[in-house]
Amino acid sequence: MARCSLPSFFVKAANSSASERRTIAKQAPDETTAPEFKKHNTVSSPLPNLGKVLPKRLPKGRGLLVGMGAGAVFVLGGIGIIIPQQSDVTTQEFPSATSPAQSVTVATAENSRVKQTIKATGSVAAFDAIPVSSPVGGLEVQQVLVEEGAIVEKGQLMASLENSELQAKLSQAKAAVAEAKAHLAEVRAGKRPEEVAQAAETVNSAEAEVAQAQSNLNLARQQAQRYRMLAEQGAIARDRLDRALNKLQTRQSQLQQAQANLREARQRLSQLEGGNRAEVIRQAQAQLASAKAKQQSVAAKLKNTWVVAPMSGEVAERNVSVGDVTSPSQDLFTIIENGRLELSLNVPETQLGEISPGQQVKITSDAQSDLRLWGKVRKIAPTVEKDSRQGTVKVELPADQSLRPGIFLQASIITSAEKSLTVPSEAVQPQTNGRAIVYQLQANNTVKAQPVETGETTPDGRVEIVSGLSRGDLIVVEGAAYLRGGDRVKVVRN
Repeated sequence: MARCSLPSFFVKAANSSASERRTIAKQAPDETTAPEFKKHNTVSSPLPNLGKVLPKRLPKGRGLLVGMGAGAVFVLGGIGIIIPQQSDVTTQEFPSATSPAQSVTVATAENSRVKQTIKATGSVAAFDAIPVSSPVGGLEVQQVLVEEGAIVEKGQLMASLENSELQAKLSQAKAAVAEAKAHLAEVRAGKRPEEVAQAAETVNSAEAEVAQAQSNLNLARQQAQRYRMLAEQGAIARDRLDRALNKLQTRQSQLQQAQANLREARQRLSQLEGGNRAEVIRQAQAQLASAKAKQQSVAAKLKNTWVVAPMSGEVAERNVSVGDVTSPSQDLFTIIENGRLELSLNVPETQLGEISPGQQVKITSDAQSDLRLWGKVRKIAPTVEKDSRQGTVKVELPADQSLRPGIFLQASIITSAEKSLTVPSEAVQPQTNGRAIVYQLQANNTVKAQPVETGETTPDGRVEIVSGLSRGDLIVVEGAAYLRGGDRVKVVRN
């Protein structure tokens, strides 16, 4: 690359500018050595500041020459000619000693009550999700009357199942109850002559049946004995003997049945003629109780075919459709009691010891910027997940229409409130390196760019200063955004 020399008068002006800068640098306060100040005041070009290099007034006739020299500098620089610089020219800019002071307001760094928080994230879930099912299995769903998100009242019908068979059984059970009631009433009313006569006739008929059955048995026995002898002699076939023996067994069974009928008929007659009437009443009462129990059992099964809400709340899930076949293990619906939700947070185990039930929790959402809620810690899980080394903290949430199970939220758990050094938030100037500075007022009415480490923010707009300041330091508030380290200021309000 070609090099050339600048006109002698321009070199002299540059040397004069460098000398002037060294003089100002010596007068500038030493606080400007802060890293942030250096970053903001480093000259980005190797060319000197022409505004400071050139004197305010030039001798007559030299203005044109200086203008030509300046033009030459930019032209030569544009074609790649390097202009030599003086090695002792500083790369920092300091405010001119004659520049006007900027008007600012200041505040004192002082102790304030700052709430210490633990930040965590988590998802919303039902506070107490109640499953709704039918204990009757194998029935087809006929109707589904509610959808997800619906508000239901306790006892409200949500779905109905096929129940025609149970309806028929219930009708039969009701008829049996009515019959048992009538019989009990008859027994309690006492005997009637026509009933006694009928019972006596039944006894006579049963006695005749027993006599006939006994006669038939005797004949069958004789025939079986005769056929056995003939079979032993080979006079008849074996199958004829077998038929005779089978007939004998049949006659024996007929006699036993006739004898049982006779006993029952005699017992009935004895009761009507003034036997154990109290025992008869007890038997009738037992029959009625059995019929009622059967009716209640069928009615309960029928009732279970109507799926109703066990409590008031919001339907969170619907897991059934018309035509499905029920199973006792299947949850048809899930209800959130009164729409109550909770936030499940994942907190590192090292911070779990600082959390206790009842602590206030500030809740926000990245997805919903206007969401601002307050909850409180309800429960801390007794165990820690072995892989993530995190524990679960349950936070009770207030009722809010914007909350839904499954959404993701951010939380700040307020663990304590302690006195800490704070300054107004307007005084803190964020930097591109992720840190922050404040402008500290000096005794000579200049400001120092002071790096600070910040902490929590109070509700009244003050920022906690973890390090970098001391109590009583004066900090620029209004006007801080327009300052650089070393600027002169005029305090208009404290």
